[in-house]
Order: sequence, then structure tokens, then C-alpha cells
Amino acid sequence: MNYQLTIDDYIGRWCYSKQYVRNKLAAYKGKHVDVKISSLGGELDHGLDIRQQFIDHGDVTVYLSGFVASSATVIAMGAKRVVMSRYAMFLVHKCSNFIDAWGSYNADQMQRLIDDLTANKKENDKIDVVLANMYAARCGKKVSEILDILKEGRWLTSQEALDYGFVDEISGDDEGVKLDFTPELASKLNALGYTTAGLEHPETERHSDGLVSQIVRSLFGEKRQATNKTNQSQQSQMKKKNHSFSAVETLLGIEGMSPDNDGDVTVTSVQMQKINDRLDELGRSVSEKEDALSKRDREVSSLKAQVEALKKSPGDDTTDIEDNSGDSTVFSASSMYNHFKSMI
Repeated sequence: MNYQLTIDDYIGRWCYSKQYVRNKLAAYKGKHVDVKISSLGGELDHGLDIRQQFIDHGDVTVYLSGFVASSATVIAMGAKRVVMSRYAMFLVHKCSNFIDAWGSYNADQMQRLIDDLTANKKENDKIDVVLANMYAARCGKKVSEILDILKEGRWLTSQEALDYGFVDEISGDDEGVKLDFTPELASKLNALGYTTAGLEHPETERHSDGLVSQIVRSLFGEKRQATNKTNQSQQSQMKKKNHSFSAVETLLGIEGMSPDNDGDVTVTSVQMQKINDRLDELGRSVSEKEDALSKRDREVSSLKAQVEALKKSPGDDTTDIEDNSGDSTVFSASSMYNHFKSMI
């Protein structure tokens, strides 16, 4: 097929920018345009702008192949019709941005960081709602359903993308090209922070003839077997660790701490505040106990000092002891009896 526009790399100012696409579309004003997209995405700003350009142009058909993710899926939503190769994979996810928080912080700096992250999260939440509404309008789904898909953030097969309504058609003709999961592609996914969830399949289905198994085998080959076992082992270990979260939830007074497919745990700003308050409370409790221990240590030291001083001081003199053994006025028991007897 002859494509009037191909987007097969980074979406943004350094590659396929909104200005570049605008210039390309201008040459086909009022004409049908076929666009091929095979990109892992890029800058959301450019993705949203290009999507609107497709809508404004009117007659645009998008063909998805390879790995199509993030801003690349946003662009596709502006097309009049979206056709996805049966060998392609599709990824939508919640928005993210780079955060540089490495370093040493005192309590005040930590609080400022918490405040900044809380504000950042609120902005990302707003963007997620915008994206969910955009996808929902295309898919004919509820916004809440789309938000769940964005939160899950896993790769979808062409059939799954069709079932959800992200695409309109699956094409079996991909010019005979099937993807290989190369180390270079793995490195790129890792660098972009993309999950591999949805790319693996259960070991029990590895030799089945189902469509999902055929797609996965065509994408990755049999060499994925060892990786699948490793991922299953990691997931099993994660399940074993989940029971420890209940203790953390009880300690911090929060609920709902559960890992996503990558093993990461997300907390809300409200939960973060509870964590901060609980840490403050624990800090005060520790400080009070330390003060009590210090007071007791001082009292013990004082008593020990007194004991040592008493050990070193001399004894009292005993010169006042009287010896009446020779005193004639001392009576014996018999003389006292005779004396009182004579008085009776």
C-alpha cells in the first residue's frame, strides 16, 4: 500500500512533530490520506494536536503495525477508520512524567516534596480523565471502564483492541512481516518505562493453536519460554509477599495497597497524608519514650553515685559508749527484790 504519511518513531519535536504532520497533510487537502503508524509514542502534547489534525482533515485511515503505544494510540483516535494488523500490539496507559527526587532531605524539604508530588498527581489525574473521555468516545464505553484499562496498562492483541473498540478492523495482510522481540526493542521498552504485561501468555497455552498463542509465538518465538517461567516465578513471589501489606495497612491506617502488574504500589494523596501523619505520630511517640529513658538513666546514675560516695566515706566514732560494770549503783535482780520487800 502507498501511504501518504508514515509515523514509525518518536512523536515529538525531535522527530514526528505536530508541525511536520501539518505540513504533510497540507499537500493532501481535501483528499483521502492513508497513514501507517508503528511507534511507541512520545510527547502527549504533539499526540493530541496530531489527533485533532486528523479529525480536521476528515478522510484519514490509519493502519497500525508493530508496537503501537501511548501517544501513537492517541493519534490513531483521530482517524476516520483504524485498521490494525493481526500481528500488532496496542498499549494505552495512564499519563506519566519525569520526577527528579534523588537526594538527601530534611523534614521541611520532605514536606515540600510531598506537596509538589501531590500537586503533580492532581495534574496527572486531570489528564487521565481527559484521555479516558477521548478513548471512551471512540470505543463507546463508559469513562470508568476506560480508566480501568488505563490503570491496568497492559499490551492488547489486535482482537482485544477490536473488542474494546479502539480499532475498527483487523488486517491479516501485514506484507508478510512478523515481529521479533529483539534485545534492542526490549531495551527501548524498558527505557520508556513500558510494561511487558500482556505480552506473556500462560505456559499451558504455549503449544495451543489459539489466536493469542499464534500471535505471541509469531512475535517472540519459542525463546520466550524461559522468560515466561521467570515472570511466573516473580508473580508467584509477589503473591506470597502480598500478605505483608495487611500489616503495613494496619500500621499506617490505610487500605487498598496492592501491586500492579509490575509489582509497583500506588498510593493516593489522601493515603500519603495518612502515612505522613502516622509517621509524625510514631516520631512523637519515640521521642517521648527516649525522654523517659533518658530521665530514668539520669536517676539511676544519681543513685549509683550516692552509693559509691557512701562506700568511700569513713564510719562514725564510738567514744560515747558507757561502761557501767563497776558502778555501785547498778542493782542486781536479787538486791532489787530484797529492797522492795522491806518496803512492803
